[in-house]
Order: sequence, then C-alpha cells, then structure tokens
Amino acid sequence: MRLTWDIRHLPAAVAALALGVLAAAGAQAQLGPGPFAVFPTADPTDARMLSFGCSGIATFEQQLNITLDSPASNPSFTLSIFDGDTGGNWDAGTRQLVYRLYADPLQAGSESPAALIGAWLGNAANPTSGPGWTTSAATMPNNAWWGLTVANTPAAQAPSGNYFYNLVISTDGACAPLEALVSDFKLASDTPMTFGVPRFGFEASLRNVALDGPIVYPGPSFPPPGGFLSAPTTFDGTFEFFLNVSRNSTELRLFDGDFDHGTGGLTALPSGVTLAPCADADDPDTPATYSSFPFAPVGAVPEGANSPGSPSDDTILDLFRRGEPGDPDRIGCVRYEVIAPDGTVFRNDNPSGNLEWEQFRVVGQLATDPGDSDYQVAEDFLEAGIWSVRIVGLDLSNLNFWVADACAMVDGLPACPSEAVYLVGDTVWLDLDQDGFLDPGESGIPGVVVHLFSDLSQPPIKTVTTGDASMPDWENCLAHNTGNDTAGLYCFGVPDPGTYVVVVAAENFEPGGALEGKSSTTGGESQSDVVVATNVLTYDFGYADCGPCEGKVSRLTFQYLGGAPATIAVVGRRGKIKADPLFEGPVAPGGTFEVVGPPTGPGGFQGTLGTEITVFVNDAFHAMIHTSCSQPIGPGMVFGDLLVVAGASKHGGPLCPL
Repeated sequence: MRLTWDIRHLPAAVAALALGVLAAAGAQAQLGPGPFAVFPTADPTDARMLSFGCSGIATFEQQLNITLDSPASNPSFTLSIFDGDTGGNWDAGTRQLVYRLYADPLQAGSESPAALIGAWLGNAANPTSGPGWTTSAATMPNNAWWGLTVANTPAAQAPSGNYFYNLVISTDGACAPLEALVSDFKLASDTPMTFGVPRFGFEASLRNVALDGPIVYPGPSFPPPGGFLSAPTTFDGTFEFFLNVSRNSTELRLFDGDFDHGTGGLTALPSGVTLAPCADADDPDTPATYSSFPFAPVGAVPEGANSPGSPSDDTILDLFRRGEPGDPDRIGCVRYEVIAPDGTVFRNDNPSGNLEWEQFRVVGQLATDPGDSDYQVAEDFLEAGIWSVRIVGLDLSNLNFWVADACAMVDGLPACPSEAVYLVGDTVWLDLDQDGFLDPGESGIPGVVVHLFSDLSQPPIKTVTTGDASMPDWENCLAHNTGNDTAGLYCFGVPDPGTYVVVVAAENFEPGGALEGKSSTTGGESQSDVVVATNVLTYDFGYADCGPCEGKVSRLTFQYLGGAPATIAVVGRRGKIKADPLFEGPVAPGGTFEVVGPPTGPGGFQGTLGTEITVFVNDAFHAMIHTSCSQPIGPGMVFGDLLVVAGASKHGGPLCPL
C-alpha cells in the first residue's frame, strides 16, 4: 500500500529543499540523555516508521496499544514522538492522530477514563503541562521530535513496585469510506516498551517524494543524477524487531498482513533492468477463512494466492525498490527471517500477498498439531529467550501489518518491559535453632538455585539464585525483602494471579552445592501458594546441618503422590489405631502434611513418633514406616504414594537426604 509516483515528473528544484529538510530532521532530539527504547528506530532520516492507514490506500486500519514499564526507583519517565503530526514529511492525508496515556498498574490494557493521565493531538495545539506531566511544545512538529515527561504516579504502580502505563494511539475519528491516509511516526522512551495489544503496522516511508526523497537519497541534488540504483540511501530494505519467548513455549505464531509479496511487471523504470519474478502462494498452515486466528482480520480477503500486490513487492519503480542485501540493482522480493537465540534461522520466502494475512508458525514436539506448521524443532519446547525477526527487501512505502509480541530496542538490542506485576519469594536461611521460623540473627544462604513453576508437570518457567544481584527483579526484591539480609534473598516477577510453586533445586544438595549436608526445617524443598491481588513473599525455606537418626524420629513431612484427593491418617505403633491419630485430614495430590511426635500421650511417645507409624489412605492400610532409627529414614524415601520431603530425629536434628 503506497501512493505511486512517476519519477520522470519530479521537480528539478527539489534539491534546493533538501538542506532545509535535513536541518529540520536534526533540529530536536528525544528528551533526556538516553539510552532510548525505540519503535522502530531512533534515526530521523532512515524512513523506518510505525504507520497508520485508512482503507483508501488498500490497506488495513488499526489502533496501537503500547505498554511502558518504568522501574520503581524512577521518579519519572520520558516519551518522545517523531513526526507525530499528519502532513508534510512522511505522511499522506490529513487526519490527525490522538495519543492517550493511561495508568495501567496490572498491565491489563486499561482505557478507563479514571486512569487517563493525558491526551495529546497530533495536529492541534495542546497544553504544555497537566497533572504530573509536561511537554516540550504545544504542537507536535513535522519531521522532528516532540517530548513528554511524566512523573510516576501511585495510580500506575503495581504491587511489585514497577510503574506500568498504556499508551493508546488512534486516528481522530473513524476513517471515511475510501479515505486515503498514511500517518507515520517513531516512538522513543527511556523506559522499555512492548505492544500491549500485539498488533502494529510499519513501513519505510516515501509518501511525499518532494520532501522525503532528499532525506532517503542524501546527496548534492535530487533526483540523483546517476539514477536511484547506485545512489546512497538511508534505507537498505531491512527492518528488525524482537520477541521474548518464555520457557515451556511449544510454539511461536507470527501473523504478517498485506506484504504485497509478488512481482507485477518485470522491467524496472527508468533503469530497464529485469526483475526476478516471484508470486504469492497459498500458505498451507493458514486457513483461507482465518478460522484459527486469535484476532478478527477485518478488511482482509481470503488467504490464498493474492498477487501481485497493490503495487507489488518487488516494484518496477527504481525509486521505491529494495531487494536482497548487496544486489546492485536492488532486486529481490520481500521476505523475512525468524532467528532463535542460538542463531538458527527460520526463513519465510512467501509472506502475505495483497490484503491478506498469513501465519508463520515454529513449533516444538509438544505443540498441538505440530505437522501444521512452517518449521518443527527437535526439542519438546522452543528455545527460551530473545528471538528476532528480520525483514529483507521491503520496498519503500510498502505499508504492512503484524500481530506479534514485539519489544522495542535500545542500540540494536531488545528492550522488553518487565512482566513483574507481582512478586513471589523470598528467603532461604540457615535455621540455627531448627524451629522452622526465621529468627533475628539467622542469616540467609547465598548461592541456592531456586525454580518457579506454574505447573509441576512442565519444566520451570524461571530460575534464580539467592543473593544474585543480577536477577531480573532484584531492585524490587530489595524493596520488599522480608529476610534479615540479602544473602538468601530471591524473588520472581509474575504477570498474573494464579497458583505458583517454588522448588529448591536438587543440585543444591550435591557435593559443592550451597545446601550440601543440610536438611529442611520447613517441610521440604517445595512450597505452593496462590497470588490473588498482591505479592506473596512467604515462600521461605529454612535449612540446618543434618545428622544421623538418633533417639527415634521426631518429625516427618510427606508429599502425597496420589492422583486424587484423599483422607490420610497416621497412627503410632502403640497408639489406639484410628482413635488417636498423629495426623488425620484431607490431602490434595501433590500436597504435603507433617507428622510430629507428641511430648506425651498414649504409648509414651516423649517427643518422637515411636518405633513405627502406620499410614491409612481413605481408611485403607497404605504403609508401615520404621521410625526407631534402626533402619534408614530421611528425605527422598518413598513409601507407596508418600514421599518423605523433610524430617528430624530427637537427638540428631534434621535428617539427611537419602
């Protein structure tokens, strides 16, 4: 989707305009010293822009929602907009854009009037200050940066301490039928950014050839006297953005729209070079009706073979065409590459054609219907971490759209917001008196590897090490620390309410591990709790030096491995069977319960469990366990559906794992 120009009728006097245009582009920079997170780049001359369009140029319409994340320690943040107006450079049409900023502490995409911090118009005069914010000017300048400074407000602060905001960008009213509009701009902020609603459009803009041509083709005169193919240019046909793929992801789904893939004519103008033909083909894993898509593809034609584009990419016009890197004639149809953190490249040579969407799917072996994809990896899950998408051969003014969880970038590196709306954690400590409670003077244990799970049947979603100041949410951990020091401090940032399980890794008990020779005093290596509306910082683990079983077992903690909820009862050898149980109650699958020897009572337990205990599950005999210390007993032993996760003896203290 671009407006076409006949380069044979460009005004010869445009060169005189070039110096003035370039001076305006460099007249004002982003607010603050940086570095800046940017969409799509910070260079005011490279033509790479976020874009809005109306259907009069044969493209899709949309709204942008962008999440901004300001750390708890920041009193304020800045947001800068380049060419935020409509008209003049980089744009076609007259409809202005509206920029609204909302407090969004839970990253829920709030657009509540009560959460509105401010609204600014792209083409009209705006106030230069308001409650908690100031701007660099009343109007957004053409082809230059305009800046907003916002004081962080408690209304935007999440339980974790981070401040989250929702920036909503839209047209000033609905597009009229057949309205031709392209409004292009750049964003920069000193905070990380991502698309809160993962849908966006971009292009390399050349909408106003008289104004933009001298910027895209810098030189002593415009049009370049030697032709466009050999002329220096600020845009090489590439775009790049980043994606953060979390652990346990079985698939990566990208959706590209209206790429106009496919050639029309093959003779370039005015150079006469011959283009390499290409055509849009049906994408096998994209339903023609988009029935499996997670969004409504409004305005799209059925997916199929939809080429040539309007106009096509590759275009015959030398002015707009970009191709494979290094090609002397700038020939090459648009394509893109998805690059995993380990450098593996998944190439898409058949992106979407005219006015259609296509899915690009990379899957692991555990994905649903892995055969219905573009690529399969050998592993169950995709590699976690930062993936990148690199578009190659995108012609100038080819407006295209994406649905993808893209992050901004800083100096070519990803700048993804924190997902830490809530914190879970936060202490592993040396329990000197072995009472299971963190007492004054008891210090943390550094170097303990801790995992976070949302589902114990899957690998951990995050892993950190206690006392590690480089962990992602360390600043917020410090602010909410419930321990006596930072040596045993840890926490995880999580985006949503739900049940989370924290597990102290088994590797900690190996030779040289942080917990070698130690045993739990708090019921084992796993704790589960529910995040509802605030942080949960009670996932605390106490450890003491373990020793041999002496004087009978005094305490055992079990995890129930059964597949269904059960009523469990535990009685001592000399106690009245089922009449005076040491423990009795309902236990869920994966749940834990503790059996403690009473100081007195039937059978004369004297603080121990006696010589043996008997376990009943749903009134049926399940296991008999020796507790006299005459046989091995300790964490790691399994009796039927019962796993010993912690224990202690009367004279030997915590039991060592077996």
